[in-house]
Amino acid sequence: MGNMAKKIKRSKSATANTNGHVVVEKSPLIQLTTSLYLTLSPTAYDDTKDGTEPRVHSMPVKGLCAEHIAPHLLSYYPPLNGILLSFSNPRISETPEDALRPDATPVLSHGIDEYAVSYVWLTCDFLIFRPLQGVKLDGVVNLQSESVLGLLCYNYFNAAIEKEKLPEEWKWDGEKWLDGSGNNVSGAITFRVHDFEASGQDGISIVGTMREG
Repeated sequence: MGNMAKKIKRSKSATANTNGHVVVEKSPLIQLTTSLYLTLSPTAYDDTKDGTEPRVHSMPVKGLCAEHIAPHLLSYYPPLNGILLSFSNPRISETPEDALRPDATPVLSHGIDEYAVSYVWLTCDFLIFRPLQGVKLDGVVNLQSESVLGLLCYNYFNAAIEKEKLPEEWKWDGEKWLDGSGNNVSGAITFRVHDFEASGQDGISIVGTMREG
């Protein structure tokens, strides 16, 4: 697995490190393991319970996930360049490489000057939705106009196919699209991703095509 760190522009973390990823070819669903350098609030420092033995990084991990990861579920997350669907196996470490070790060891966070918060690496296994160009998607028709065909993918993501990217033999009859055989265009259809872009922090806009090239 690679251990190359890279700078990421985001509000609450400054560095991301991808330890490894598993990508299913031509699938918009991507699994990856990534380390994020995040701020740890003082309220998440306490890792003891009723004077018993400390829990293994329980409070810091919960605090980091609650503040930095969970709020981005089902929204576009810039560090991962996709919609965050789920995360699992969160763990903290002093370096991204340490997160690959199975044994739990004490972790020292990094303080900077007079700032109240400190920094630590959080590593998670993420599942994201990233519709790269050329990926095939199935969508259910939910909007028709002379200029665009609207689709709903995975019962959540919106996609649009402009008139110029629909099959040439399709015709607009003034109310709806008809395919080359004169049948109403409805239900589920398959298309390819032409492009996608983030639309704020809420989601993405998918532009599709049903033509070659």
